[in-house]
Formats: sequence, structure tokens, C-alpha cells
Amino acid sequence: MADQTDVLIQQWLSRWEQIRHSENQRAAMTNIILALAAAGIGFISQKGLVSSVLIVSIALMLLGAFGAVSSAKYYERFRLHLREAGAIRARIDEKYPDLKLGELADSTWREQGVEFPRLSKMPLYGLWIALHLGILGSGALVSMLIVGRL
Repeated sequence: MADQTDVLIQQWLSRWEQIRHSENQRAAMTNIILALAAAGIGFISQKGLVSSVLIVSIALMLLGAFGAVSSAKYYERFRLHLREAGAIRARIDEKYPDLKLGELADSTWREQGVEFPRLSKMPLYGLWIALHLGILGSGALVSMLIVGRL
């Protein structure tokens, strides 16, 4: 029945739309945090390590923590929609075993792992979280330096 196949395909496409949407939201959130962090670091650079910029360094820590947790949450949503898409693809595979979609995806992943052995093992969400933790760490370092001068 073409109608059932059409429903499956539309559901699969919908999951990929959700994946793209989550990634776009994560990217927008990261851009805002990076702009705010750059402004904060610029402000601290202009004023120096004085007690009046302690609030800015604390804000950097909060921004970094928020970005790290938000990135982890966006990854959790990504994984949910990816699992749903995988389940739908498996159903399509059941209906059309001659297409061997699962085998095609598996072989592509294996080839990617051979071509990029280290990078393919590095989770992208980990890099985004590390970026935000770097902002948190910058704020913590500046805060410690300011408190140490008091």
C-alpha cells in the first residue's frame, strides 16, 4: 500500500526536520552566548581585574554553565529524534527489504570510520559542551584572580 509508505516517509522526514530544528536552535543559542561572552571579556579587558568586574566574570560562569547544559539538552533531543527516524527506517526496511536501507547506512558509517578513525569517535556535542565550559572556566579564572587581589 503506497498510503502506508507515504505516511512512513512523511514521519521519517518530520523527524529529520526536528533534528535540523534542534541543531539550528543550539547554534543560535551558542552564537548569542559567544557574543555575550566576547562582550564580557572585552569589558573585563578594558577595566582590568578590579572588584567592579566581578559581576561580569560571574555572569560569564553562568553563561558557560547554561550553554553547556543547553547543549547537552539539545543533544538529548537530537538523539530522541534520531532514534525515532531509525525506527521508522527499520519499518520501511521491513516493507521493502530489497532496498537494504539499513545495510546502506551501516556500510556508510563503517566507511566514515575508516576514513576518519579519530574524528568519527569524537562526539560533536562534546565539542559544543567543551566550548561552553571554556566560557565558564574563563569566568571562574577571572573571578579567582579578582578575589585573590582583594
